[in-house]
Amino acid sequence: MAIDVVTYAAARKYTDKTAIGLGGLKGAPAVVKNIVHKDGINTVTFEWTGTDGTKETRDMVVYDGTPIYVWESGNTYEYGDLVIYASAFYRCIVKNSDSTFDDTKWNEIGSPDGNYDIVADNTLLPTRFTAADRKMYYSIADSCFWLWNGVEWQDQHPKTITEAQIRALFTN
Repeated sequence: MAIDVVTYAAARKYTDKTAIGLGGLKGAPAVVKNIVHKDGINTVTFEWTGTDGTKETRDMVVYDGTPIYVWESGNTYEYGDLVIYASAFYRCIVKNSDSTFDDTKWNEIGSPDGNYDIVADNTLLPTRFTAADRKMYYSIADSCFWLWNGVEWQDQHPKTITEAQIRALFTN
């Protein structure tokens, strides 16, 4: 693979400012300086000592997600709240704090053919599928999707990139 000089220089400068500047390749520790939550946005400020000895900071923005609750008797639920009840996913359509689940106050959300679903944690992933099946489930506890590949469940957590993989990007 050939790379032109301008692209290489831009990529090298970007890498120096990010991975190396953040200490990702040299092992310099970054600490969370502070976290500010405002209007559904969390601004996380990282601080570290740069390669030249000066203190540096970088902000990362993290948006609040939609909370998903496990339905519990007596809890108050507002219109639009999302819950899991009896291994099914529901959206509240009538504010309630019922002692027993009343499905007239909820819309079930899910796949009518069972190709996708949501579970509280990965221990609840069904094992009844065959090699012909392809399914996708979301696990709340893991904050990740799981794919049934016909044999087993595979988590879809984002993978981290290694120093060797970064270096390989800049060599032939």
